[in-house]
Amino acid sequence: MSYIEKSGKFNHQKWARENIFLENQVLTEEYVEIMDGVDEGLQLIKDAFVDWKKGPMTEREDIKPAQKELLDYVNGWLKKNIK
Repeated sequence: MSYIEKSGKFNHQKWARENIFLENQVLTEEYVEIMDGVDEGLQLIKDAFVDWKKGPMTEREDIKPAQKELLDYVNGWLKKNIK
């Protein structure tokens, strides 16, 4: 089956529908790309972490555990609030 349209462009949507991965979910990032503010919100989280990391009270050995804690916190928040 060809995924090339008459115009010569690759039809990603058709390919995705027919080549399903990860328990019938195709990961194409098409949905997230069009959600306003997502990248800006993530940048705010990153900036907060970088500011904390550069802070005068931050010890080098605290960085990895803080990174894990932040990722767990954000993941938990998303699971709780995105339904």
